[in-house]
Formats: sequence, structure tokens, C-alpha cells
Amino acid sequence: MELRRITVRDIAKRAGVHFTTVSRALAKHPSIPTRTCERIRKIADELKYVPDPMLSALTSYRTRLATPTFHGNIAWLTNGFSRGGWNSCGTFDLHFKGATGRAQELGYQLEEFWLREPGMTSRRIVEILTARNIRGVILSPQPRAKMRVRLDWDRFAAVTFGFTLAWPNLHVVTSNCFQSMQQVVRHLRALGYRRLGLALTAISNERVNHAWSGGFLSLQHEWPRNQKIPLHMPRTLTEKGFMKWVKDQRPDAIISQELGLLEVLQQNGYRVPEDMGFATQSLTSYVHTRRIAGVDENATEAGAVAVNLLVGMMHRGEWGIPQLTQNILIKGSWQEGDTVARQNLLASS
Repeated sequence: MELRRITVRDIAKRAGVHFTTVSRALAKHPSIPTRTCERIRKIADELKYVPDPMLSALTSYRTRLATPTFHGNIAWLTNGFSRGGWNSCGTFDLHFKGATGRAQELGYQLEEFWLREPGMTSRRIVEILTARNIRGVILSPQPRAKMRVRLDWDRFAAVTFGFTLAWPNLHVVTSNCFQSMQQVVRHLRALGYRRLGLALTAISNERVNHAWSGGFLSLQHEWPRNQKIPLHMPRTLTEKGFMKWVKDQRPDAIISQELGLLEVLQQNGYRVPEDMGFATQSLTSYVHTRRIAGVDENATEAGAVAVNLLVGMMHRGEWGIPQLTQNILIKGSWQEGDTVARQNLLASS
């Protein structure tokens, strides 16, 4: 005989509560006291309760079909040295736009909070978020690498972007920077460029956990010695240092997210792409008047994915710092541009 599946109604009967209370308790809903959640979870374990995957799928399907209703706010926590300092490049702005749009589709609204607001403390921001019944937090990228943000994280579900946050160790959504760099290199090699030079600051490379230099070097080591150019990776890029590197190493194409270097080349008499190609692994870093070849990091989609991840965590009652973090990597898309051109392979070999 097939045993009947244990349901939330069975647990409710044993616990002496309504079945909706059981559902909320198992999801660790903030409206249910912690002691009640623990008691109901203990009863569920005793009864060997297992959620019905088909019922969960049906609930998810109905939720997608329904017209979104307002569920509450999600905090967009910024930690820049000025109020708008978090939004230092186009990538971060697109993260915010993607997150805002997806939150609205799911019935939420993003509300921005600045952690360095005069008079703001870690205790004060928790009091504000709690008073507004905000349990979901998205941390914007930090102003520099290896930063720490101290809050009572047990109260919240939280995700962040990129690798600039040293603590807490949260789930991360970010561009696949290693793959983006490899995409640029492979496209330039396919066009016939052979002496590829990578120019970026050590600071920006550190922000992506060295994925840009890693992606470049993972392919460069396969090339003949006469095609290998040392990276130009100072702490700060200067026109003098950059142009010395260009003249000494004679690259036939340069890869950089610092699009201002394109103007530097042109101001020093180099025609792009006639004399030298130029491409970027991070097209959304800056707004530029020229159609530049490179990888679009799909930063808007990354913002939407962050909200999807966060809302799912909230529905499942996943509060606090996760024991095992997830890194969701968003693949970039190659975009053609007029800063590169097909080379004569025989001449460049």
C-alpha cells in the first residue's frame, strides 16, 4: 500500500495552528516568532514532511501568470564615499536599472539607502530597514576592493555584485570577466591581430578578482614569444607611461576598459583602426561617442538576475550569511565596432 504524503495540514493539526501558519513558519516568515518556527519545523521533521515539488511548481506557475501586486520594498544599499559615489561607471548604473525593472515586475520597489549618511550607524540602518519591514537587501558594488560592511545580517536576505566585498560573504551576481576577456582576445586573433596589449590599472583588475589579467594570460601563454607583450598594469594610468609602453612594445591592438586611452592614441598621432586596433572587455564602463568593438557585459540582465535570486531567497526564508555562497556569472556578448579591422594574416604572422 502506498503511504499518504504528509501535508502542511497534518503538521498544523499536530501543532494546533492554522495551515497557513505552518507554511509561513517553514519559510521562516518574519511575522512568525522564531520559537514557533522552530517548534513547527521540529514537528515537520518528526512527521518526515517533504514539500511536494509538483505543488511548488504549480504555485510558481500561478504566481508568474498573476498580475503583480505590491509586496514591499527592497533595499539598495550603497557605500560610496559620497551619496552618488557608488554609481561610478555605466556598468553599475545598468545593474541598478535592471534590478529596478525586475523588482517592479515582481511587485517590489527598490529603495536606496546610503550607509555613509551623516549620523548613520550599522545599528541605525537596521532600525530603519526593520521599521519599514524591509527584509531584502542588494549591496551595490563597493568603492574599492576588500571592503567590509557590518550589519546584523541575520535579519536579512542579501546579495551583492562583483568581488569588492570582503565581508560578509554573500551570494554574488557578476559579469564573467574572465570569459569576457577571452572573448575579446579570440575575436582580435580571428581578425588577424597578433601583438595584443592589455592596458588597465592594478586597482581595476583587483576589483574583478584579477579575472581580466587571468583571462588574457590564459591565452597569451600559447602564443609565439615574438607576439607576447608584457601587461601595462600600473596603479594609476598616465598618458606618459601608457605612450612609453605603446612605443616600446608596438602592439597592433590594445584591449582596455579605459576608453579614454583611445583619445590618447589619437592625440599622439595613431589612427584607429588603421594603425592600431582597440577593443574593450567592458563596453558598459563608459558612455562614448564612437562605436567601439568589445564585449557588452549585459549588466542590465545582471541586475535583474540579482533580484530574482534575492526574491527567491526571501520566499524560502533564507536569512543571514549563507554557509555556502553562490557566484552567478553573466556571459557577455561580442559587439562589432569600427575600432578594429581585419588584418593581413600573412603580413602579421
